Amino acid sequence: MKLSHYKSKRNLKVSNEPKALTKKTKTSTLVFVIQEHHASHLHYDLRLEAEGVLKSWAIPKEPSIDPSIKRLAIQVEDHPYSYKDFEGTIPSGYGAGTVSIWDSGTYDVDGLNSSQSEKQILAGLKKGSLHFTLRGKKLNGIFHLVRLKNKKEWLFIKKKNSSTSIKSPLTNLEKLYWPTEKISKGDLLHYYSSIASFILPHLKDRPQSLRRYPEGIKGPVFFQKNLTSHPSYITTTSIQQSEKIVHYLLINNEESLLYAVNLGCIELHSFFSRTASLEKPDYLVLDLDPKGASFSDVVLIAQEIHKLLDAIEVPSYPKTSGATGIHIAIPLGAKYTYSQSHQFAEILAMIIHRKLPHITTLERSISKREGKVYIDYHQNNLGQTLAAPYCVRAKPNATVSTPLKWAEVNKRLTPNKFTIKNIPSRLKKLGDLYAPTLGKGIDLQSAIHNLNLLVDRKKIRNQC
Repeated sequence: MKLSHYKSKRNLKVSNEPKALTKKTKTSTLVFVIQEHHASHLHYDLRLEAEGVLKSWAIPKEPSIDPSIKRLAIQVEDHPYSYKDFEGTIPSGYGAGTVSIWDSGTYDVDGLNSSQSEKQILAGLKKGSLHFTLRGKKLNGIFHLVRLKNKKEWLFIKKKNSSTSIKSPLTNLEKLYWPTEKISKGDLLHYYSSIASFILPHLKDRPQSLRRYPEGIKGPVFFQKNLTSHPSYITTTSIQQSEKIVHYLLINNEESLLYAVNLGCIELHSFFSRTASLEKPDYLVLDLDPKGASFSDVVLIAQEIHKLLDAIEVPSYPKTSGATGIHIAIPLGAKYTYSQSHQFAEILAMIIHRKLPHITTLERSISKREGKVYIDYHQNNLGQTLAAPYCVRAKPNATVSTPLKWAEVNKRLTPNKFTIKNIPSRLKKLGDLYAPTLGKGIDLQSAIHNLNLLVDRKKIRNQC
């Protein structure tokens, strides 16, 4: 329904309701609002952001988080995006009465980003069935809207999911995982829940190698790949490794995310490839590991890698490791094998090492690195895992592996700059800087061609 319907039903010269304007700019999150409307009959207006407006339904009775309760929801005209903040009294005429915000927050579909979630909502509206995850103060979890025979009438239903059921599996919330900083397991769960829509696209369909810290960062840690016992809402994928089958956890929604964190997985370590294309990674990564070298050297090396990749027209995306290093990712779009990825990463590492031999090393053994930064390209193999973007590390201050703008990779950057305390606000401001790593990927043949041209030009200059 176009905003012309909204405009035609009200006298906006008299009413203090927002003007019939669409939202002009895209943002990284979608909003929802439920307004309590004391009109001729008390009802609740559910509004979901899509296409720059608020898709709207009038619900005669208060929305419920009880999955057994189905509420009638009558679809009404689209409302302006700015209506999300509206509170006040509508004068006599259409909708006359008092409006107040009953609940508000953000929403997404299956942890997808705002653009993809919006597409799912619009497709669901046409189909007559849609679902979405609300993150509000009163309503939290997955909800369904199902259209009835009368095209304007829908049912609004809370899905039975871990927002209801996992509450019972969540245990020892007061346990201090970071005793010095007084950060609890409950704080960690809250962090992951608050940034779920950003991290889930980077975890979806990727086998997870579980690194569990059941007593926090100062307690014992153990690794678990094979997950054979789990609740019914958890999904695993079976992978043949050597002579046995390993059942890896998949984190495809907030329920499984919180399940993993509740097991003590402070950190989340994912495959570079997804189950549908297990032999072909979505990206390659150069891992700059200082292990005793200065972080300023890490920054310098990262800058040189960036210059090299820019020169051969290859996009790259840096993030802090959350520990002491920097990870640099190149999107591959699941078009090439791990072997091809590994070979290209090795070539890049060798070029950088030859340029900066005084501060870099390709030596895997820590004892032989001589205080230099290790350019690790060996992560680019099937079964290897790396700390996921936005995942917390089991380090002091609860640092986070954080995607960066290249302009941020400078002398002011410190490895512990980003923590669970400042990442949510950063995400609201900048969105997901790492999203392009999941894009179509580079043309590897073209990249190698450009690299050969660059090397040849350097040879000619050196001979002159």
